[in-house]
Amino acid sequence: MQIEIQAENFELTSELEDYVKLHLGFDDSGAYDRVNNVLVRLSEVDDSHKNCLITVEIEGIATSVEVQNTEEDMNYAIDLAAKRARKTAILWMRRYGTQTA
Repeated sequence: MQIEIQAENFELTSELEDYVKLHLGFDDSGAYDRVNNVLVRLSEVDDSHKNCLITVEIEGIATSVEVQNTEEDMNYAIDLAAKRARKTAILWMRRYGTQTA
């Protein structure tokens, strides 16, 4: 699985990048074997709101999972978006089984 982190009008520090990788949660347990690529886009909406958009590409599913969260705290936005992305990816993999695109 490839993980890419991008920042738009927001500074991507090494600490924040490490935080994303640690809290993304797509572990090696086997539950996420079909996840090919995860793209995390971090941005600043305004002075007080940060946005985290996560796009997950899953093998055998023609479309991708996208979840977005906007919060005052970037770490909180990452945590909530990552949790929803994991849950949605699992649901889609269960729903579409081993079908191919």
